[in-house]
Amino acid sequence: MRLSLTLELGDRETPPDFASRLSTRACRDDMREFCRDFGIDPQGVINGQPDGVFALADLAGVNRDRLLRESFTRLDGPKRQFRHRGQELLQSSLVRNRVRMCPACMGEDIERLDCRLAARPHRRSMWLIRGIRTCERHGMALAEVGKLDGPHVIHDASRAIADAIPRLQSLADAAVLRSPSKLELYVARRLEGTASGSWLDGLPMYAAVHLPLVTGAVALHGPTVALDDLSDDDAWACEAAGFEIVDKGAAGIRSFLDELQARFRSRRSSAGPKVMYGRLYDWLAHESEDRVYDPVRDIILEHAVETLPFGPGDTLFGRDVGARRLHSVHTAAQEFAMHPKRLRKALRKAGLAGNDSDSMIDNRVVADPEQVAALAKELKEAMNMTAARAYLNVPRPHDEGLVQTGLIKPMIEKPRGRAGMHYTFRKADLDEFLGRLLRKADPALASDPAFETLLKAAKRCCCPVMDVVRLVLDGKLERVGRSPAERGFLSVLVDAREVRPHVVGPAYDGLSLHEVEKRLPAKSAAVKALVEKGLLATVTVKNPVTGWMQPIVREEELERFRREYVSLHTLARERGEHFARVKKALVAAGVVPVGDPGELRQTLYRRCDIPPLSMPS
Repeated sequence: MRLSLTLELGDRETPPDFASRLSTRACRDDMREFCRDFGIDPQGVINGQPDGVFALADLAGVNRDRLLRESFTRLDGPKRQFRHRGQELLQSSLVRNRVRMCPACMGEDIERLDCRLAARPHRRSMWLIRGIRTCERHGMALAEVGKLDGPHVIHDASRAIADAIPRLQSLADAAVLRSPSKLELYVARRLEGTASGSWLDGLPMYAAVHLPLVTGAVALHGPTVALDDLSDDDAWACEAAGFEIVDKGAAGIRSFLDELQARFRSRRSSAGPKVMYGRLYDWLAHESEDRVYDPVRDIILEHAVETLPFGPGDTLFGRDVGARRLHSVHTAAQEFAMHPKRLRKALRKAGLAGNDSDSMIDNRVVADPEQVAALAKELKEAMNMTAARAYLNVPRPHDEGLVQTGLIKPMIEKPRGRAGMHYTFRKADLDEFLGRLLRKADPALASDPAFETLLKAAKRCCCPVMDVVRLVLDGKLERVGRSPAERGFLSVLVDAREVRPHVVGPAYDGLSLHEVEKRLPAKSAAVKALVEKGLLATVTVKNPVTGWMQPIVREEELERFRREYVSLHTLARERGEHFARVKKALVAAGVVPVGDPGELRQTLYRRCDIPPLSMPS
């Protein structure tokens, strides 16, 4: 049997929608009743069963295969699952109780057909898929034209579409114009059977639609987003953003997870994957057991164990995370029974914690577990300054000298108020220092009277003890002894005669102030006054023996001074007379001293002021 009042099959029209339009064309109010009138099972048409679809096609005189291709075929199984154009969809992937239409397509349908007005517009099959929210042909957001409430009308779309025809112009005026998102284009091409090379190709269509929505919602609205509160436009933006993330596969998802973690890195409260990843984690861990999402779970689990301090016994998505890949200060302190503050400082000193770790809580400061375990072992064996001093057998204050000169380096150092610094040393570092110090030490030289301890040799050579220690460490001494009566630092013996050439610097060119005193001659106070008043110029040089800085007078400067100035006593000595007689003659001749004799600690004259005549007798 064939209808006399039939319809042309619409573009991408589903079997139930076509049956609904035929019912409207025939002025029958109910699509189900219309099918039964002709002996067709309406549920078979709805479920995409070939017998029912073919019977409907024959009744209307349309192509069987074309009509069947647009059906959403119900599949057997526990999930309410459908196949459309070779793609798997869930009931939750479809929008069937709300009729969404493109106002521009409705207008074109009305203009193109000449049948009953209510039967002209039809819905396209892809508009039932939740991820399609835009008409690609017109670049227009789909508008909701009505609802199909109740199980008996949910597939009878022509009723709602017909009711919207009077409002078509206002729907068109209110429609949002936009280009389809990349997700919408991806879904459309996939329905056409065109491969895109996207990572989503490995997931069923329903997963490829829902994963971008959840991911984008978390990206745009935060981990606590409620999907049910999103409007269609919000959902469209979320799906577009989510597709940009998941389309790249593991790289895009891991980068997104990094961004989610970064928001919590500086917070002072602990947070795990549930808090960091929020809705994305809750959905995959608790709301969906679907194994098709396991590739996503695998990426999140792998990222979590690589970036968060998970270890044996911890679970994600019901799976044991396996071997630990990161230790935090918190987890390491628990495992190795150590105080977290001490461990944190050691990690920072060892370069295992970043410069920004001071602002992070213990669970955020992470490092390689093998390196942390090695460091914890070192901390167990570590010594403070008192223990290290006894271990090295070095007397005070030379323990501090070893630290200050860098000959031993603490693994941890911190201020200790007015008492200076508190140091913690690795036992391995102290052993390495002792090994270098005693490397060439020969016990046979202990009986040689020329050999003495490092302290005595430094005193004899007028040099710092650490300079002698460095000579031993650097192997610059040919012979090094070792006292069997001592151990460690105090057991090392050296010959001061061999040390001295290494610690004595180059001789300076000039006279010390002590030598100037003898050459003038003058007392030390007088020479010091001459220097302070600028009458005798000095330069500062390093003493070749002590290494200290000292003032000296160049030879030519001393000669200049002696040509220009003469003291009363020197002048009296030059003239062979008593200084009182010389002074009386100078006063009589009107010669006045240079400066204040009290400040200069001598009576000083300019030679050019002294008359060349002999003193009267």
